[in-house]
Parts: sequence; C-alpha cells; structure tokens
Amino acid sequence: MLSIEQEKIQALEAENERLRARIEELEHQLRGDPGSEGPASHKVEGVSYETIFNALPVPFAIYRADGVVVAFNDVNCRRFGVSRDQVVGKMNVFDRKSLAESGYLDALGRALAGEVVRLAPTLLQNPTSGRRFWIESTLAPIPDDSGVKLAAAITFDITEQKEAEEAQRRKAALMEAVLLSAPFPLVVRDLEGRHIFANDQIEEIVDRTPDELLGTTVLDVVGPELADMLLETDAACLASGKSSTVEHRVTLQDGEHTLLYTTFPLHDTTFGPMGVCATAIDITARVAAEEKTRQLQEEMLQIHQETLRTVSTPLIPIARGVVVMPLVGEMTRERASQAIETLLDGIATQQARIAILDVTGVPQAGTEVTDALLKAARSAKLLGAEVLLTGIRPSVAQALVELGADLTDVITQGTLAQGIAYALDKRPARRAG
Repeated sequence: MLSIEQEKIQALEAENERLRARIEELEHQLRGDPGSEGPASHKVEGVSYETIFNALPVPFAIYRADGVVVAFNDVNCRRFGVSRDQVVGKMNVFDRKSLAESGYLDALGRALAGEVVRLAPTLLQNPTSGRRFWIESTLAPIPDDSGVKLAAAITFDITEQKEAEEAQRRKAALMEAVLLSAPFPLVVRDLEGRHIFANDQIEEIVDRTPDELLGTTVLDVVGPELADMLLETDAACLASGKSSTVEHRVTLQDGEHTLLYTTFPLHDTTFGPMGVCATAIDITARVAAEEKTRQLQEEMLQIHQETLRTVSTPLIPIARGVVVMPLVGEMTRERASQAIETLLDGIATQQARIAILDVTGVPQAGTEVTDALLKAARSAKLLGAEVLLTGIRPSVAQALVELGADLTDVITQGTLAQGIAYALDKRPARRAG
C-alpha cells in the first residue's frame, strides 16, 4: 500500500496533468486549430470567435492561473508594440515588477479567485514608441466546471479623457489663480445673490475674510444705500447680458474713498446664466488728481483770459494825467465791456484827466463799438476825465453817423499823434457837432 504522502503526490500529479491538458485544449481553441472543439471552432454568422476577439477595438487579454498570457488581441499588440507570438505562452505577468507595484497582479489574483475587479486608471508607456498613455482595466474570472482557471482583462484607453481632465484642472487652477491674484477686491455672486467666491483683497473694503463672506448677500455686508445700488446693478447686468461700471463713495476705516464698481454677468454655454462677477477698484487718488487738474485748468483759463484781456485792451500812461488805450480788431460785447472796465480802472489809478481811445485798428463800427464809446465817455466824465477819440476811419465815421451815435461828450482828433499832442498841450478841442 502506498503511504499517505505518496497518495497526495500522485493526486497532485494527476491534477497537474489534467490542468495541463485543459490549458492546452483552451490554447488550441483560442488559436482555432483544426479539429479542436471550442469557442474558436464556432462561428457567428460565419465569423470565427478568434476574428471577433482580434477585432475588438479595446485591448483584451486572458491569463492562466500561473500568470502566463494565453490570449492577446491585435489592439493589445499594437499598444505595446509586440507581436502575438512574442507574448502568448511566453510572457508571465507575475514576473513584471511594475505590475506588482501598480496593484495589477493583486487584482489578477482576486479575479482568479472569482472576483470582478476594476482597477484605478494607470499610466503606462509604449516600450517601442515611448508614448505614455492612460488605461483603465477590468479583470474578470472565466470559470468552468472545475472552477476558475483563467482570468480575462479588458482595458480601455482613457488617455484622451485623462488629458481633457488635466486640461480642465489646469484651466480651473489658472482661473482660480487669476481671481485670487487680482490686485483688487473681486467677488462672485450666484443667481440668488449669495457670495460664492471672494479673493483676499475683499478685506480692503469689507470687514470680513473671504471665508466669512461666502454664503452672505450684499445686504449682510454693506449699508442699505450701497446694497440697493449693487442689487440693481446685478439685476440689470443679468437682464441685459452686459457689464456695468459705476462710481460710489464709501467710508472705510481710513476715511472717504471713491470706488469704481464693475459688474459683469457670468454665462455658460451649457448651463446659461450662473451669476455675476463684481470688482471694486479704489480710484480715490485718481479722482483727487483729476480734481486738482480741473482746478489748475480753471486757474490757467482765468490767467489766460486775464492775459488776453490785458493784451487786447492795454492802457498806456503817456504823461501825468494822460492815458492811451489802443483798440485793435473786432469789438464784441465782451471786449467792449473789458475795455470800459480797464479804462475806468486806469483813470482812477492814474488819476488821469484825459483818456485817449484810439480806434485806428477797429475795422468797422457796430452797435457794440458805439455803445462802448458812449459808455466810456459818460463813465469817464463821472470820474472827472475827458475821453479823446482818435483814428476814426471814414467807414467808421459813416457808420457812427448812420447809427445816430451821440458823441457830444467825446473830443475827436484825426490821428493818435494829434490826440497825444492835444492832450499834452491842452489846446482847446474841436467838439463834434
């Protein structure tokens, strides 16, 4: 009688022989060898299982319990840059250290134990081309009457998906970096008006941190006047789909500030309106500079006008008690008023007794000229001075007559030189009329 140990050995050898026979049978079936009866010898509408197996658009492989590859379809071969002869019956995945580190061999063991296992996405590299790609594999047991002796692995290339996800993550990270790094306060409010994002700069204008601001509305954060303005702006932007920019003065811890609020709608092509983004830029310094510039411009304008007034209506003292004002160019109502003002100031300042108005440079005499001459004469007389008119052109004289100007109180001389001589010599004047 055989000992118990010998019986165990014989039983194991018999089982191994049966397994080897079964594996050989399965290999024949998968290769579709003539005379084999199995899946490969069967056909679907005239197409063999092997053809269907190799036509699968996703990588597909079958492993023995010892880790040897017994089936490897065409897509798998192209993915790793190998031929089927180099893999089937020759490659043992249990010899691959990298597969052990990635958890693939553990999943294979679980599949051979009867469990369907879905692996996390794995990054691999084609040894021939060097191309890196992402895969997601599912391993499942292939049972027969005697139990599980094979496991199938179907793999999906999810490189495009992973690259798209990575691009989306980078885009989202970039957008978040832009929002967080903006050098001015920035918030995002949803369609209900709740704050769903705020950068650190928001603490410059509200007494809350970004985290404290989340979930609140403008009514919770700012005064009613500013809150109403912001709510109206948000609603208008969402309704029109356009941005809005307004200035508003607010009181901060260090005093009054002018903020430039810009609000624009957030719209997604898939989800439609999503809320608004609002920024606040402190333009207090700019407003102060603009106000200073405006004041300087007004001062410059006044100086310019004063200079023009002085140049256009100069008053020249030529002797004690005698002043001359030459008038040049068109006489408008404003210039006439300036001339009278300058003349009377000069008479009073110089204590003049004779004021010479030289109209040699006046091309024509209209109502403004005659009114100015008459007002000058009457006003000068009240100050104790006489007005001497010189340089009247024939056309001007004719216009004065036609207009019926009363020059009774005005002394006339033909030229400025004659007028100066008269004034200096105090000769009796020939009165008009």
